[in-house]
This record gives sequence, C-alpha cells and structure tokens, in this order.
Amino acid sequence: MKNFYLLFFILLLSCGDDRFKKIEKLDGFRVIGINASTLGNESEVAPGGSADVTVYVSDVAGGGRLISGTYESCIDPGISVGAEVSCDHDPAAISGVYNVNTAALNPTDGFFTGYAATLPITVPASIFLGRTAREQFNGVSYIVIFRFIVDGKTITAFKRIIATNRGNFNLNPLGAIVNLNGAPMVSIPNKDDRLTISGLVSQTYSYQNVDESFETRTEDLEVGWYVSSGKFDRPKSDYGETVKFLDDAPASLLLLAIIRDDRGGMEVVRISL
Repeated sequence: MKNFYLLFFILLLSCGDDRFKKIEKLDGFRVIGINASTLGNESEVAPGGSADVTVYVSDVAGGGRLISGTYESCIDPGISVGAEVSCDHDPAAISGVYNVNTAALNPTDGFFTGYAATLPITVPASIFLGRTAREQFNGVSYIVIFRFIVDGKTITAFKRIIATNRGNFNLNPLGAIVNLNGAPMVSIPNKDDRLTISGLVSQTYSYQNVDESFETRTEDLEVGWYVSSGKFDRPKSDYGETVKFLDDAPASLLLLAIIRDDRGGMEVVRISL
C-alpha cells in the first residue's frame, strides 16, 4: 500500500490545481492511470522487450478537445527515492509527441473518458549494465513521462515498466467486477449504497532479499474510485474493502474503478449509466 500512496502523492504534486479538488471527482482534464501491457497482458518485460503504453484520461467538462502532449522514456533516475521526474540524466532518452483527442474517447456517452492512443515502448537491452544480480531479478525500472498542456498549465504523469530476468512476469489485473450492494453494478447508486470489487486473485511471485535468500510474496491490490457526480466516503480502498456512496442518485453517472497491484499492473473498470 505504501508504494501506491507514494506514487499517488507524486502525481498530485505534478498536476497543478488538481491537488485542491476532490480527488475522486471527474470534471476537467485528468490522467487517471497509465497502463503497460505486452501481448500476453504482462506489465513486466525482459531487457530489450517491448510493451504498449496507453494513458487513461478523463475530461468530462472539456466538451471534446485536442490536448497537446509529449512523452519521454528513459532509465528510472530513482524517483522512488526522491529523484526528479525527468529524463535529463539519460543520453539515450527517447522523446516524441503524444496528443490526446478527448472527443474520440468513448464518444457515445459524452463523458470524454477512456484510453488514448497506444505508444509502443522498448526497454533497452543494456538496462542491466552495472546492476547486481538481485536488482536484475527483482527488476529495474524504465520510465515513460507524459506532459500535457491544458488551459495554459502543464500536467505531468509517468509510468514505470519493470525489466526483470525472473522469467515469470507480472500480469495486469483482469476481470474485476464492481459490485453494488453485493451484486454486479447495473444501476446508479443511491445515498449510502455500498460498492466493492471482486473477481480477482492476487498473484504470488518470488523476491530476492538482501542476504540473497528468496521468498514468495503475494501482491497487494488497491482500488482508486472516481465518479462524475457525487462522492465516496473514501476514494482509495484495498481490494475487497467496502466504500460508501454519499450523495443522492444523479440522473447520469460515470464511475471508474482503477485496480492496481504493487508491481505495476493496472485494470480499469468503466461503468456509464
């Protein structure tokens, strides 16, 4: 859970005025999550491997517009230990344009929310140079940084792709179900209705400790809740934990449940009613 909230805090700091809004409310342009996936639905790769990276954005109040954006990819400078979210340190960094047309994101329901264009990213085959055997097994991060200019402000978000020689790669969560009062959600929630996530099983994986011993760990699953109208008693929850809807039922609703594991995997459940 700790790494999840650290990343969430970093993203808040990088998103301008968004840190003063209710974090679960969908209105202006927001980067909700970034997915990395191989053909086998894996979020991790071997050195030299490739993954498709896609940004999940929401712009409910934007009315459908073109958002100007760029990307950079490079070896992680150590963001989790305080390094700047930047690729300035890496002479082999790659950059390009990544614009988002929000009018093309699930245009039929008018919420302008969904996955933008796919960006193929290849992790350098040399990413393990100078790394210990333990680092190679547990994973070395390659990052993709996205920057968008919206209403004169710059919004920054990034994604880590883990390169490992472990062999068994992490899979993105798949098959999550949003339940409303204990049954799959098919109607707009009323005040005090309860929501949970089901349908997933946490994966186990091998981890190498500092003393070079190995242990089997079970990944943590966490959920971020977002809604176009209303609010929850908590916008973040553990998998299986109940959250409560706190407002009277709106006429229409977009609900997002973003399920993340603690190894870079992500799934989005989108419900429009």
